[in-house]
Amino acid sequence: MKIIGLLPALLYAGLSTPTQIPHAKTETVRIAGNCGQCKQVIEKAGAEKGVAMLSWDAETRLAQLTYDSTATTADDVLKRVAYAGYDNARYLAPAEAYAALDSCCQYERAPQATAVANNDAFAGHRPPTTDQPSPIDNALHTYFKLKDALVAGNAKAVPAAATALSKQLQGLSASEAKQANTHAVAVSKATSIEDQRAKFVALSESLYQLLKTNAPSSTVYYQHCPMYNKGKGANWLSPEKAIRNPYYGDQMLTCGSVVETLGANTSGTHQHE
Repeated sequence: MKIIGLLPALLYAGLSTPTQIPHAKTETVRIAGNCGQCKQVIEKAGAEKGVAMLSWDAETRLAQLTYDSTATTADDVLKRVAYAGYDNARYLAPAEAYAALDSCCQYERAPQATAVANNDAFAGHRPPTTDQPSPIDNALHTYFKLKDALVAGNAKAVPAAATALSKQLQGLSASEAKQANTHAVAVSKATSIEDQRAKFVALSESLYQLLKTNAPSSTVYYQHCPMYNKGKGANWLSPEKAIRNPYYGDQMLTCGSVVETLGANTSGTHQHE
């Protein structure tokens, strides 16, 4: 009988855990819902074996999201949750997805959320409190994926991210974007992690110049590593203040400092830390 009693625990232990997800990043996000049935649907929608997992609490309506930062994003996971019918911190569920929920799962929606979801066919594609991302923001999002792949030393993931960035930059008319595109192509063609990192230097500088005249909607940190290239140093852009060095990865992960803060709500603030 004791062995039988252990089966649920053993089955649970076989499921993905944060430690089984490589390059794991964890965030706490708010997701609407009511009950245990909601929990099952939300967690199933957010889960991707070996890549992402969600643990949602019906009482607090908060979820712990853990994902492989080199393979997906919190946005991608929360989009799936929205398509399953659940409003969350970044995306609204389409009206038809919410209507398909069982009556016990139809949580009380905020009036403004209901209005947007009922009148916007693309409500599930965007955060409820912001406009659609600008082309600059989209390019930055892809650049950050590229940067994270370099941080992780994942040379195989770099070409795809650099190619995707190149395509986005081609849609921008600024001369800085055209220059950045040239460097993105160079990164995509590099085969070793060392060469990819070396070409990432020029790409980062071009994007920095682009952001100086085309401010992103969210805060971006311009960061500097003094050790790279035999002490000549190199810079990169990050959505986070914490240092995650793309030039050395886990060899010197936190080597560097924030030298400037960019964004629509900043004024190019210089920092030396």
